[in-house]
Amino acid sequence: MSFSWKIFRLICVLQMTISALVLFSTLFDFFRSPSLSDVFKLLLFLLTIMLSILAVNTLNNNYPDTPVTGNQKKNFNRLFLLNFIFLAVLFGLIISEYRQVSEIAVLFNRNILDLRFSYYVMLLGYVAVLIFQFVILYGLYELRRILYMNFRKKKFDFEGN
Repeated sequence: MSFSWKIFRLICVLQMTISALVLFSTLFDFFRSPSLSDVFKLLLFLLTIMLSILAVNTLNNNYPDTPVTGNQKKNFNRLFLLNFIFLAVLFGLIISEYRQVSEIAVLFNRNILDLRFSYYVMLLGYVAVLIFQFVILYGLYELRRILYMNFRKKKFDFEGN
């Protein structure tokens, strides 16, 4: 396995970790004061975890030359498309969190960059998830393309050299 796919696997694990932390934080918020936005956040971060797991499983089970087929292909396509839809929700979360941080800066009569780091934790978490999500979506696209190409080029024992 090439170095780039090892990095891809590491990004998937980091995505699962960050998403799980945000998921648990949102779950605690949901139990304190339930809201519809918390339900969307729970669904969003659950889907990002599922896509990361799918990416690692596809890499482990199919690399280098087994194409994605059957139920695996159906689940792959559904999760892939759902995550594009939920990227819009993630952009909304980033904008909302940025507005909250800027309102806190106005309340304290400070510049937004002069606030303590603790005010930026959720915003940075959302941005990290967004960046990793784009990397994973692109990586899955490339992985699926490479798997298919390698399968097509695969030499069988009876073909000779």
